[in-house]
Amino acid sequence: MDRRVIAVVAATTAAQVAGAMGSAVFPVIAPKLAQSLSIDPSWIGFQMSLIYGSAMVGSVLFANLVPRYGGCRTTQIGLSFCVLGLLLGMQGSVAALVLTSVFIGIGMSINLPAAGHLLFRFSPPERRNFIFSFKQTGVPFAWALMAVIAPSITLQWGWRWALGLVLLSAVVTVIAMQSAREQWDDDRLHHTSPRGNLFEGLGLVWRIPSLRWLGIASFFLAFIQLCVGTFTVIMLVTEGDYSLVQAGLMLSVAQMAGVFGRLFWGWLADRVGDCAQVLQWLTSVMLVCCVVIGFLRPGWPVWLLAILFSVIGATAVGWNGLYTAEVAKRSPSGKISIATGGAMVWNFAGILAGPTTFTLVYALTGSYAHTFGCLSVVVLAIFVALSASKRHAETTIRTHAVDHHG
Repeated sequence: MDRRVIAVVAATTAAQVAGAMGSAVFPVIAPKLAQSLSIDPSWIGFQMSLIYGSAMVGSVLFANLVPRYGGCRTTQIGLSFCVLGLLLGMQGSVAALVLTSVFIGIGMSINLPAAGHLLFRFSPPERRNFIFSFKQTGVPFAWALMAVIAPSITLQWGWRWALGLVLLSAVVTVIAMQSAREQWDDDRLHHTSPRGNLFEGLGLVWRIPSLRWLGIASFFLAFIQLCVGTFTVIMLVTEGDYSLVQAGLMLSVAQMAGVFGRLFWGWLADRVGDCAQVLQWLTSVMLVCCVVIGFLRPGWPVWLLAILFSVIGATAVGWNGLYTAEVAKRSPSGKISIATGGAMVWNFAGILAGPTTFTLVYALTGSYAHTFGCLSVVVLAIFVALSASKRHAETTIRTHAVDHHG
């Protein structure tokens, strides 16, 4: 693999880590942050929905930044939104955190299509699933890092210092990417409007049945992923008799399993040559995990919980690289960043719906564990959508083959 590919993968992964830490830090410090604001910790579900709701809107509004400014500059713009949001969050009020959530969400929505554009442009096709999956390890790695570091920083110095660490990482990444900007953005179209057609990406994804169903599958996949990341610490503290640091470490186990899961699933997809099939396999494992967590009780052995959260981390957190690679593969030529932006709307919509729905269901059940068990219904919807997407993709391939030979 040549040096430029390695540099692009390293830069996009670092940007993914820095951006993801902006959202990952809040669920980990939620008990202390909520205490300082005199609100219930379960409100973290509403904050995460606001972050990813803003990301969903941003995917529509800013999809055309990549053709206009290039993937590198667009990534820098996205990280700058995160920096601004974190600065606002340090003010320590509910109103400020609302604005923080909006800016962090917008920054995330800008970074994803930019990374997809750069990776598809510079990565060799035979390694594309693995490379996309490797870049996507930045998200669970960021969550794992925050789960390990943020609780200790918060307990010793206060939650603002945890936000400051995230802010610093974003600033350093923006500066480090500047030297490669001219080389990586030499395909930018200077006369393209950065606004473009606001709904072009959504329309493109909707017109292609395999992409449409893949987007619907990502809605439910993201729904579960954010519920795992948002409520694991709170569930283990309130219902599992864990301390904040211990619960954070267990979340870290799940997120690090997601890192290795993304690498494994990407390797496996390249090996078997069927990304959609691999997505179905990992969904099957996810279903079992959701059912088992529904029976969680205080006193379960630590080793059993570690295994359980490792498996659910490898699946519920491990699918994203396969998804982005499959979207890029099925996108029309020259429309990868536009299609990725449109497809990510489905992803962000699931993240928007997940934590809020979880919070509402928890209000009815009174149990975080039982609410996790209810997620098994969501997993069944993933099977339906993935099956429909795979069927349409195979039909399209057969149709093109007939037209070619005809």
